[in-house]
Amino acid sequence: MNSTHLILIRHGQIQANVDKRWHGWTDSALTDIGLSQAERVAERIHREHPDVSAIYASPLQRTFNTAQKIADILQLEVIPEPGIKEYGIGVWEGETFSDLHKKFNFFSQVNADPDYAPEDGESIAQVGDRVSTALQSFLSRHPSEKVVAVSHGAALALGLAGLFDQDWYAWDKYHFLNTSVTEVSIGPDPKLLRFNCVEHLAGLDDALSSMRLK
Repeated sequence: MNSTHLILIRHGQIQANVDKRWHGWTDSALTDIGLSQAERVAERIHREHPDVSAIYASPLQRTFNTAQKIADILQLEVIPEPGIKEYGIGVWEGETFSDLHKKFNFFSQVNADPDYAPEDGESIAQVGDRVSTALQSFLSRHPSEKVVAVSHGAALALGLAGLFDQDWYAWDKYHFLNTSVTEVSIGPDPKLLRFNCVEHLAGLDDALSSMRLK
């Protein structure tokens, strides 16, 4: 039976990550550090998986531009995939995680009902369903191939919760660092091969500090 080797990457750093604000559908640019992270992960993928046959990305610029670094080095095109876009929370986009928790009771409402969606936003059930469906679709699109998909922290957490746990609340188990590499075998019996690996970022802060001093 065919399986597809799926390489999942969270986008590089954006300012909202630094400020601890929720940017779901908010279209944010990579920071300078985010661009450096994207270059590092591109070099890693080129070194470890030069035989990748396709690169997909959420259409938001932080994911698309991270994917573009990988595509450039592998001489491939980035294919937009709306199914792996981030979890959008509508009227509460841009709020801090602290205010979402304490002021708006966002997380308690989510924890009480997987179908709860803020105004103009999505529920975790909707996000988990679309992301896990998109991930599974790579099996029929690219049987027995290697595929890179660049997505977002919450979206990937919900996608893996759907794939491996059949429980949206299992998303709490999956925390993704910026440009971390997670590898999954998609097939009749999905397997998690590697999770949240950032060894390619070793020494990056020191390297950036050195460049600023020159």
